[in-house]
Amino acid sequence: MRTQSEIKQLRANPMEWRRRGLTPPDVIQAMVEERLREPGHSQPVGDPAYADFFRS
Repeated sequence: MRTQSEIKQLRANPMEWRRRGLTPPDVIQAMVEERLREPGHSQPVGDPAYADFFRS
């Protein structure tokens, strides 16, 4: 079993996220910020949903 420090190191490594078919949190944050900068979009009221990422 892995220790907490090993788990933290793995979570901090973007390649470990991608190895498991996931997108690293910092990449998701960048996508959200880019989408919010587009004309006609504002800060979401609640938590983002999948629909927030689909282009209309």
